Amino acid sequence: MDITSFINSKDIREYHKQIGYEYNSVEAAWLVSQCKSKTLEEKHEAWQWIIDNMPDMEVKDCGRWCGYFNEESVHKLLRDYMEMENDFIKKFKDSTGGWFYTYKYYYFNSSKYNCSSSDIEGFFSSYEKCEKHSLDNVDAEETHIILIKRMRPDEGDVFRGDIMIDLSGKIMSVFPDYTVDENEWWCVISEFFDELWFSFPVPFKRGDIVSICNRYHPEDSDPIVINGIIVPNGWDEEEYIKKRREHGDTSDMNIWGYAANVEWVGGYRSVYSEVWWNYMDAEYYSDELKGNNRVLKPVSNWLKGELGDALDLLLAGYHHIVMEEYLAETVPSLYTKEGLEKAGFPAEGDE
Repeated sequence: MDITSFINSKDIREYHKQIGYEYNSVEAAWLVSQCKSKTLEEKHEAWQWIIDNMPDMEVKDCGRWCGYFNEESVHKLLRDYMEMENDFIKKFKDSTGGWFYTYKYYYFNSSKYNCSSSDIEGFFSSYEKCEKHSLDNVDAEETHIILIKRMRPDEGDVFRGDIMIDLSGKIMSVFPDYTVDENEWWCVISEFFDELWFSFPVPFKRGDIVSICNRYHPEDSDPIVINGIIVPNGWDEEEYIKKRREHGDTSDMNIWGYAANVEWVGGYRSVYSEVWWNYMDAEYYSDELKGNNRVLKPVSNWLKGELGDALDLLLAGYHHIVMEEYLAETVPSLYTKEGLEKAGFPAEGDE
């Protein structure tokens, strides 16, 4: 089985093939768990393949919860995890406990609906009726995933787990809600994969421009200039990795860098620093940098050392782009090109 097919990032996927990276059983299991394009059935098949074909091993040196699982083998954990998910699906679909169901769509094109997802008003008395209604009314050209949720009357908006399905009704992922009283072990392992941390090889370096691929929120693909990946820039690599292997989790699998998304920071029109996760979902940014994001190009070249010591050139280029973008927003939009020229705007001004 090709474990690389479960990597969300096409660039990291190809890089691992190129360098012939060999996964241990825990790394392979985690990659399968993170995949957004495979169905749950395919993930279970992959985990069973790992059990049948890869060496068993203890879960250690890959996150803060490893101490809890020190005496557990990854093979046993995978068997228990699949049993837990299958049990949750069975209970989730059983509406005899007074459940009602509702759903939401996730859209490909957020600009068309001015949102990336939409909750549907109303509810259904069974999982089957909710699923059928969602699939019968879906806009297949604009929607790519459906989230089915369950609730009980009079409890308010209380999380009771959910199931993600594709447009054919196949289950993509589940989010169980076991409590300690119901099943302590399943409650613990339901969050097992999110509590792990890994240092995988990646093709990216400081100064590269990337974006985070997110199937559920495709609009979240703003360009990021990498300042540090896996390990923050300026930190001792060996010391940092040791620290994360002891105390980290998946949310600590980070990219440190710079972005210039105006809307995300309340209209601030300049580069800002931020931390993103998960670095295993990063891909090279292939689109043209437009608008305020144009300032990321000189920042990228500076971090790569392509401007040498010419700090003045970096600042001049940055200032020039910022002023161009600011001036572009001062052009009225309700006038002809001829009218704008008579008012003193450049001939190439927008109509």
